[in-house]
Amino acid sequence: MAHCRSTRGANTLLALFLVAACTEAPPADPPAEDSATQQDADVAVEPAAEANVFHPGDALPWGEPNDGMRYLALYGQSSAEGQSFVFRLEVQPGFELGPHTHPITEHMTVLSGNFFVGIGETWDREAATAYGPGSYLAIAAGVPAYMWVEEETIVQVHGVGPLATQFITPPEG
Repeated sequence: MAHCRSTRGANTLLALFLVAACTEAPPADPPAEDSATQQDADVAVEPAAEANVFHPGDALPWGEPNDGMRYLALYGQSSAEGQSFVFRLEVQPGFELGPHTHPITEHMTVLSGNFFVGIGETWDREAATAYGPGSYLAIAAGVPAYMWVEEETIVQVHGVGPLATQFITPPEG
């Protein structure tokens, strides 16, 4: 039995992770001017302007659909050592990703839909849990997990790079 039942999901996700690794988040809208007093300015530590990111929800720079999936880089570069990153994945019904690990803790927030996640080296739908909108998951580095969706689902992923995916059994196709 193949651990990654959908080459569409696994191979496309691998391609999206490669895109994520090579793509930095687009520049965001500049912040509004602050009216801080001189006293506030003397004690405030200002981050570099490029550290601020503002993406209006109605103008998010989603990528083009790729085999039923879309990718949205929001912040940073996931392949960069020690760099924080945030991206979103929109996946369509039928997406399945077999047991795999990451070298970093993967943080995920379900924004819409239901995201099914199981922990372990073998696919077991009965042992998995459905996570709906607002759910937060953190899967530790090296812990094998598998996932799928049954409806359009958007998941926001963040962490500190480098993010890479190692399949327990490489996907076929």
